[in-house]
Amino acid sequence: MDLELKAYLESLRHDLMAHAEQMNRSTRQDLSQQMDGMRQDLSQQMDGMRQDLMTHAEQLNQDTRRDLMTHAEQLNQDTRRDLMTHAEQLNQDTRRDLMTHAEQLNRETRQHAEQLNRETRILVEDLHHQIQLVAEGVTTVNEKFDRFHDEVEAQIFGLDKRVMRLEAQRRSGSDT
Repeated sequence: MDLELKAYLESLRHDLMAHAEQMNRSTRQDLSQQMDGMRQDLSQQMDGMRQDLMTHAEQLNQDTRRDLMTHAEQLNQDTRRDLMTHAEQLNQDTRRDLMTHAEQLNRETRQHAEQLNRETRILVEDLHHQIQLVAEGVTTVNEKFDRFHDEVEAQIFGLDKRVMRLEAQRRSGSDT
């Protein structure tokens, strides 16, 4: 009886799986068709809205251009008139101020140039003196270095002679 029950249950499970698979396919197809329909409806609605928006935008664009051109022309005329008036006054004031400042600047420039010339001469003389001191220091260091080099070379020569004597003694001691 266990085997019959197992076989029956297995058959029932197999039927349920097949039925579930069939329902799954059917549901997917239905959902796919519904989604396609919704996409088409949405696309048509969006196309209509897009067309309405484009028409409205074009009308706004034309109205805005017309208003801007009118205002720009009026502003242009007013601005030209004001600019001409202010430019003439500014031109006169600028000429007068430039002449005054140019004279003052020339006086100050001459004074600064004379002062700078004096300070430069002093700095050059001081720099020349410092360069002479450095050159003397370099000469002194070179002389000390040469003496040190000679001393070290003499010590190395002396050490070299001692090493050679020791090696000679060791060889003669090992020969006997």
